[in-house]
Amino acid sequence: MSSAAGSTATGATVSRSARRRAGTGRPRRTLGRALLATAASTVAPGSGHLMLRRQRTGALILGVFLLAIVFLVALGVSARRSAILENLLSTRVLTIIAIGCVVAAVAWMAVIVRTYMLARPSRLAAGQQALGVGVVVALCLVVAAPLGFGANLANSQRSLLDSLFTGGGGTAVAEAIAKPRLNILMVGSDAGPDRKGTRTDTMMVASIDTRTSRTTLFALPRNIGHAQFPPGSPMEEKFPDGFYDESDPLSGNYLLNAVYAYGLEYPALAPSGPTADPGLNLLHQTVSYMLGVQLDYYVEVNMAGFASIIDALGGLTVDVGPNRLPVGGITPSGQHVAPDYYIPAGVQNLNGEQALAFARSRTGSDDYTRMGRQRCLLQYILEQKSPADLLTNFQGVAKATTNSVATNLPQQVLPQLVSLAGNGNLSLESVSFDPNLPDPNEDDGKFNTLWPDFEYMREVVQNSINKPPPPAASAAPNPAADPSTAPTTTKGRSGSTTTTTTKAAPDSSGSSDASQPQSLAASCN
Repeated sequence: MSSAAGSTATGATVSRSARRRAGTGRPRRTLGRALLATAASTVAPGSGHLMLRRQRTGALILGVFLLAIVFLVALGVSARRSAILENLLSTRVLTIIAIGCVVAAVAWMAVIVRTYMLARPSRLAAGQQALGVGVVVALCLVVAAPLGFGANLANSQRSLLDSLFTGGGGTAVAEAIAKPRLNILMVGSDAGPDRKGTRTDTMMVASIDTRTSRTTLFALPRNIGHAQFPPGSPMEEKFPDGFYDESDPLSGNYLLNAVYAYGLEYPALAPSGPTADPGLNLLHQTVSYMLGVQLDYYVEVNMAGFASIIDALGGLTVDVGPNRLPVGGITPSGQHVAPDYYIPAGVQNLNGEQALAFARSRTGSDDYTRMGRQRCLLQYILEQKSPADLLTNFQGVAKATTNSVATNLPQQVLPQLVSLAGNGNLSLESVSFDPNLPDPNEDDGKFNTLWPDFEYMREVVQNSINKPPPPAASAAPNPAADPSTAPTTTKGRSGSTTTTTTKAAPDSSGSSDASQPQSLAASCN
């Protein structure tokens, strides 16, 4: 029995040796071969197992990996753009993506480590052991870094959606998605450490055609007087002739930009919705009534926080104009002092603080010029900042946005708006209710901001949003290249404007056809 067993063992040993010599057994273990197999598993999980002739396990792991790749590619190719946006703006889907990235990273790293454990020689010198462990850790990091970034990005997006786009108080989701046009109140507040109280520095209504993405911005100057309120409302009963104080007719506390602060001071006079902020509700009410449109949602931006958003996006390239722009020079009380510094003339790369100063500078210019710069900033952001910029700087943008933006836009409406903004056909047009707007009902033919003709304002709005889109704008000559050319903006009864560049003549008024709404891109070039 003993002799037979010994013969069997000897035969098995000889057989294994013969297989090794014939090249049919498992390969001899070396550190180099182990690292090669581990690297192969980093590129394609399971391939390292196949190199070690563990066909069944390797085929299973590699098959699952390839199926996952094919599924993701097919999903990206076949899915509709709207469906992709809807999923990427869904907190549930983003949670699944974040968890999926973590699970995939852990499983992939486990395959890398297991491959190395199977392939490494049983006896290694201390230096070889350190080298092997170092390479495995590095390969695991190669896998973990992108998947970890994806999980973090998805989780950050989910947190942003949950904290910012909570909805409530605006148009119902089903109604908004079906509407041919959405109207969004855009408010920029001047809250800051150097200011007492809060006033709305910027007020615009973005009227968006949900079929063509054509968007008209209706800009409301902060010095509009006698703001009106709906009949029967508490504010209309208190101010039947508009928001005005007869005892102090020159008071700036009764202009449109003071409506927000008044609502905060007297919340009982403000409507209960659409927000929990009585000041914003009161402003929402008067703007909707004056323009004759239903406001579906609002977006409120703290202007100081706006600078942080620009910084997070990497700054903006802005055409300051032919003259340098003073920063500062007017205190919150209206006193004129020496400017803090100047932004040079011409095309400049501005950081957040400088971009905010560009939008808000009043020294040497009026409120209406400043309003134009603010609208141009929106155009610059749309022109210069791509989704890649947003992804690259997402963490900073998300943090700045969460701290400085408030809105009642619901998450379910976001895919539609993002799709319109990203289809490449977004067209911004602008109407500003300032003295440049002709008003045939006024003696001097100009819109009166102190005593506005509200019926005319509503007529302007309806004519502007119902007009056919303007023809494609042609490239305008560069005034800097030819001093005898200058951009000329004219406006018609409809409130629409056209920006052209005409050759200056001694007695020329520089007028142009004002039958179409103004292209914001053309006026900002």
